[in-house]
Amino acid sequence: MDTMSSGEALNMCDIPDGIDPEALGILREAAFVWDSGLLAFRRGRSTIDYAFLREQRLIAGAAMSTQERIGQLQRMRILIQSID
Repeated sequence: MDTMSSGEALNMCDIPDGIDPEALGILREAAFVWDSGLLAFRRGRSTIDYAFLREQRLIAGAAMSTQERIGQLQRMRILIQSID
């Protein structure tokens, strides 16, 4: 399994605006870092594309109910756990 150095962190200033703050927290907890060249969050060989987050409506202001948002965040957690 690839590991990232503990010195790397999610650099908030490089990340596109509008990503759901809780989704960012989940990515941070899972040690994903933003790769501006790929337009994706990465950890080792795994990536989660910005486009995927938009498709999942994990962006600020997405029109969905609280239940839908919670469901999307739970699915993202499950996806990240399945990567490990």
